[in-house]
Amino acid sequence: MSVPDLIPYHFVTTDINHWYVVIKQGRIEKAKEMKRKVENEFNKMEKNEKVAVYLQLLKLRHEIMLSYLEPDSVKDIDSVFEGLKETRENLAPESLTNTIEFYFHFFTGMYHFRTRDLVIALTYYREAERYLDLLDENANTDKAEFYFKVSEVYYYMKETHFSMNYAQRAYAIFKRQKDDKGNLTYGKEMVHCQFVIFGNWLDKMCYEEALETAEKALKDAVKIGEQHLIGSAHFNVGLCYNHLEELDNAEKHFQIAYEIHKAQKHIYESKAVFNLAYVKAKQNDLQAALKLYEEGKKIAERHNNQEVAEKLKLVKGLYLSFDLQTLREVFEFFREKNLYGDMEEYAVAVADFLTNKEKRHDAVDFYQLAIEARKQIQRGKHLNEKM
Repeated sequence: MSVPDLIPYHFVTTDINHWYVVIKQGRIEKAKEMKRKVENEFNKMEKNEKVAVYLQLLKLRHEIMLSYLEPDSVKDIDSVFEGLKETRENLAPESLTNTIEFYFHFFTGMYHFRTRDLVIALTYYREAERYLDLLDENANTDKAEFYFKVSEVYYYMKETHFSMNYAQRAYAIFKRQKDDKGNLTYGKEMVHCQFVIFGNWLDKMCYEEALETAEKALKDAVKIGEQHLIGSAHFNVGLCYNHLEELDNAEKHFQIAYEIHKAQKHIYESKAVFNLAYVKAKQNDLQAALKLYEEGKKIAERHNNQEVAEKLKLVKGLYLSFDLQTLREVFEFFREKNLYGDMEEYAVAVADFLTNKEKRHDAVDFYQLAIEARKQIQRGKHLNEKM
C-alpha cells in the first residue's frame, strides 16, 4: 500500500472514541460492529504508537463489557490483557500520555475486579486516580465511571463510607448529563449507582433507606426497559427482604431476577440462583433448594464464577448434607479473596444455625470467624496490602 493510500490516524482515533462510547452504553452489537471497523482501519492506517495502545486498551474494555453482558462470547480476555501489557511496555516513554496511563490502570483494575481480586483491583484504581485530574476537562463521564467502579470495590470490601461517597459523586455527575431536549443520557448508570448506594444502606442495617432506594431503582429500571437492569433491581429488593427475614417476598423477587438473567444468560444469573437456593433452604423447601443447587453449580461453572461456586457450598454444607468441613472451605475462600464482608455475614448465619441445632461448640468457631472478619474490616488491613 502506498503512503497516499494510508488512512490518517486521527480518523481512526475518532472511531475508537465512538467505539468506547457504545461500550460504556452496553450496546453489544454496535460495539462489535465498531470493533470490526476500527481493526480494519488500523490495518490500513499510518503507523502511530499511541493509536496502537488505544486500540489494545479498547479491546480489553470491550472484553470486560462482554464478560458481564454476554459472558458466553468471551474467549480470550486473558490474552487480550497480556497483549495490552506488551504493547504498553514497548511504547516509547514520550508516548505514555496521562490519558493512556489512566485508562491502562483503570481497565486493569476492572480486569481484576471481575475475578474479585479486590486488593489488586483497588491498587490499580488508586494508581489511575493519580491521573484523574490531569484528564481533559470534558472527561466528566470518564470520571463518573471511575468513581462508580471504585465504589464497587469499596462496597465488596465493606468500606461503607468510601463506597457511598464515590457512588454519590458518580451519581451527581451522571445526573447532570442531558441531551439537547433535557433528557437524561446516563439513566442506566444512575441506576447502577443507586444499586451500590442501596447495598451500603443494607450493610449499615438501615433497612428503611435500603428498601426505599432499591424500590426507586426498580421503578427507574422499568422505565429504561432493559431486562438485565430490571433483573438486577428485583435482585436487590429481594436482598433487602431477605435481611428483613421476609422470606416469601425475598423469594418472589429472587425468582423474577433469576428468570430474567437466565433467559439472557447474564453473568448475574449465578448470583440470583445462589440467593434463591439459599432462601429456599431457609424456608425448609429442601427439594427445591437441591434442584437450584445443582443448577447453580452448572451456571457458576459456565460463567467461571468461583465466588458463587463457593457460596453454593453454604447451601450444601448447611442444609443439604450438613458438612462442616465444606463450610470451612468456603470461609477459607472468603479469607483468601479478602471477602471479609461475606465472611462476617455468613459466619454469623452459620453460627446462629448451629446454635439453634444445639451444636454450640461448633457455633463458637464460626462466631470467631465473624469476629476475625469484623476486625479485618475495621482495621482496613486488606486495603494496605501490596500487589
